[in-house]
Amino acid sequence: MKSNLEISIVIPAYNAEKYISRCIESIMSAKLKEDSFEIIAIDDSSTDATQAILNELSEDIPQLKVYRRQKSGPGGARNLGLNYAKGRYIMFVDIDDHLNSKNLSHFVNTLLPMYEQDIIGFDYLKVDEEGNRSVVTKKIFPYCREMSGAEYMNIQAPQSVLWGYVYRRKFLLENSLKFIEKNIHDNEYFLIKAFCLAEKVTFIPTQLYYYHYAIPTSLTNKPDETHQELFVKQLLDVITELQKFGFMLGDPLSEEGLERKLDLLTARLIRRLIALDYNNDFIEEALQKLESMELYPLRKAKYSLRYRMLRKATKNPCKLIACKEYKKSKIKNLFTNYFLSL
Repeated sequence: MKSNLEISIVIPAYNAEKYISRCIESIMSAKLKEDSFEIIAIDDSSTDATQAILNELSEDIPQLKVYRRQKSGPGGARNLGLNYAKGRYIMFVDIDDHLNSKNLSHFVNTLLPMYEQDIIGFDYLKVDEEGNRSVVTKKIFPYCREMSGAEYMNIQAPQSVLWGYVYRRKFLLENSLKFIEKNIHDNEYFLIKAFCLAEKVTFIPTQLYYYHYAIPTSLTNKPDETHQELFVKQLLDVITELQKFGFMLGDPLSEEGLERKLDLLTARLIRRLIALDYNNDFIEEALQKLESMELYPLRKAKYSLRYRMLRKATKNPCKLIACKEYKKSKIKNLFTNYFLSL
């Protein structure tokens, strides 16, 4: 018998007791057809009431399935969710975010059955801690036009938001796409590989997702030196693995799109080295690794003005350190805020 399950919504959760109800309620309020969806929540060994709340909710929500992993990070939790998922499409949701219930209903009940693309993108809003919403204006999507993932990557590098897309499960299985475990940048690794391999990608002009940024518990926002060094080291690991992946692609368009994304990831890493309080030895070690991969100094390319300014200002380690000292000084202007901001 053919399954009517259109979508599996995979949600990793760690110490998220404050956000669970909002996230799950936003999905259930969509009034999706009962046999068209499932919610797979994976508790990553939380120390608060996360698993207990999920288990309690699952008693009243037959579509909610709860699993537990032993400290595998978001990537490991998502991998487990992929193993259990049965839907035609997979959607990844962060437990501290929520969905637009009305638009989700139309998307899953009406639009999704008409599609067979490998990746489908959609719009989202950013929400701050006070609940203020802002439209994301950085994305310029060619709506309702089908193209390959490689073609899109050469128009614009995909936004680093795993939850900004849904993925055809058969496509993921055929390409053995999995997440790197215990790495905060597992989304970058998965997303970029998916776009390099996708034959059919399209974007729909519907706003589905509310992204709650500046959550204080995330690794990105932890101020201590150990976590901030881990952030850089794990990003370097992802850049390394993606470059190895690129050597095996064999498709010039995909390779070119991947190179573009690697350049932008490197620029992001360099901005972080300048903006935060890393010591010079740590910075030098990171730059040496990038140099060994021929990613530093930043490569000459016709990207944004911000990229080109950063490239010129950091073309050797001495200039980068000088730039860092300038950033730490009390001199502030629109110029530095523009090209050094994270």
